Amino acid sequence: MKKLSSFYRSLIWRFGLLFIALLTCAAFVWLTGDNPLLAARALLNGALGSPRAIAESLAKTTPLILTGLSVVIGFRAGFFNIGAEGQFLMGALIATALGTKIPLPWPLVLIGGALAGASWSFLAGWLKLRRGAPEIITTIMLNYVAIQLVAFSLQIPDKPGGARGWLLEKEGVQPLSDAMQSRSQLPSLMANTNLHAGLFLALLCAGLCWWFLFRSERGFLARASGVNPLAARAAGIETDKQVLFATALCGALAGLGGAMEIAGATRQLGLNPPGYGYTAIAVALLGDLNPLGVLPSALLFGILSAGGGAMERNAGVPAVTVSLVIGVLICCAALLPRLKKDT
Repeated sequence: MKKLSSFYRSLIWRFGLLFIALLTCAAFVWLTGDNPLLAARALLNGALGSPRAIAESLAKTTPLILTGLSVVIGFRAGFFNIGAEGQFLMGALIATALGTKIPLPWPLVLIGGALAGASWSFLAGWLKLRRGAPEIITTIMLNYVAIQLVAFSLQIPDKPGGARGWLLEKEGVQPLSDAMQSRSQLPSLMANTNLHAGLFLALLCAGLCWWFLFRSERGFLARASGVNPLAARAAGIETDKQVLFATALCGALAGLGGAMEIAGATRQLGLNPPGYGYTAIAVALLGDLNPLGVLPSALLFGILSAGGGAMERNAGVPAVTVSLVIGVLICCAALLPRLKKDT
């Protein structure tokens, strides 16, 4: 009964924080001379107003589920993973190479992306345990390295015979890769939308991550290492191994998200970072660092992301206003642990 009461109290807090974020956004829209009600209507219509709009919202939700799970697994194990963006990009980069240069079937493309993300995250974990480098710093720095690697791979020659990115499309007019071959693409769930079969795999990953954290022995050891490493070591738990395993797992999830985005949604690599890895921190915090809580949280951010463009087109409100909502939600989500402690 006490656990149920705690659940409802936590749910009320989250709805309250969402209301505060939306109210802040509405006030901002009103102060800039626009109509908040028209903006909200345009956003909801753009995200949920038609089957195609719903499909696009779910397509935006899919990578957020995986990057959100990445942050949850890392945080639970005591590894503060701020590098889901870089792991996502490395997964997308390797998936692009496997899907355009070889090309491999899509299951192998996804595996390659997951391994790339795991390797990228494992590097930060190794630096933490062997060199004492704070993972908050190393994961952020590795994000920038990943961004530059993508830029290098898509470099356009500045003159005839100049340096050319190894993944750059044959024409080389824009910083884009060639399109993924058909056998490397994930099956589409709705024609003329970005919704793909990776959504079901993301939902499966959420269930498996929940089972891993709360029903498996390995997950218990990882959580124990994250809560109190000293006590865990005193109890005979090899905390270093647990952290490294969790580190590789969270990187694999983010890398899988990047591979899915390339193989299922965009189908080619571009230069602009999507930002899913940074939004994932808010997704994880708002989901109470619970893999199942990530699902509604990711859906919320997916709706905001998909509806932002429609809000700009139909109500004249800049789409970056959605970033304000996300920013306020991040600030509010950071207060959740303190609020729950006080109550």
